[in-house]
Amino acid sequence: MFDKNVVFTGKHAEYLRALAQGSSKPNPHHDWPFKMNYQVLMAAPVIGFLYHRFSSKDNDKTIQENKIFVEQLINNIDQLELIYRTIVLLAQSDSVSLDERMNRAFRYDRDEEKRSKGDEIFKGYVRGGIEVLYEQLIQGSETKSDDIQKLQEFVVFCGQFEHEDDPECIYKFCREAGI
Repeated sequence: MFDKNVVFTGKHAEYLRALAQGSSKPNPHHDWPFKMNYQVLMAAPVIGFLYHRFSSKDNDKTIQENKIFVEQLINNIDQLELIYRTIVLLAQSDSVSLDERMNRAFRYDRDEEKRSKGDEIFKGYVRGGIEVLYEQLIQGSETKSDDIQKLQEFVVFCGQFEHEDDPECIYKFCREAGI
C-alpha cells in the first residue's frame, strides 16, 4: 500500500495543509503541529481509531490535492506497515471474522484486489484522524498562544490512551476489538 504517492483530496487535503508545515513558509501567527505530511499519516489512523472516527473520501475538486510522496513512505515503511496492520486487525467496521481480519492485515499484501478492503478501512481511519486532529489542534485557533493551548489540551486527552507498560490494558483493548 505504501509503494506509491498517497493523495488527499477535498477537505482532507486542506486539513493536511493546515496540520503540517511541509514546504510552506513559516507563519508568524501560527505554528504547525507537524513538520511533514507523512507524520500526520502516521498519527491520523491511530487517532481516528481511538476516536471511532471513520470518514469517506471527499472529492471536492475546487480544493487542490495534497500528496505524501513515496520516498517519505518508503523511509518510514516499517512504522507505517505496523500501524496499517494494527488498524486493519483491530477494526470491526464490517463484522468479518478474526481470520479474515488477519488475512487483510498480514496475508494480502501482494494482492491489491484482496487487500482493497483493508486499505479502505485504513484510509477511512486516516481521514477520520485528520478530521479529529484538525478539529482539536487547528479549528478556532487564531494565535500562537491558542495553538499551544489546543496542543496542551490534546496531549492531556491523549494521555489517557498511554498505557504501553500495562499488559492488562493491551489485553483489554484486544478483547474489546474481539481478538
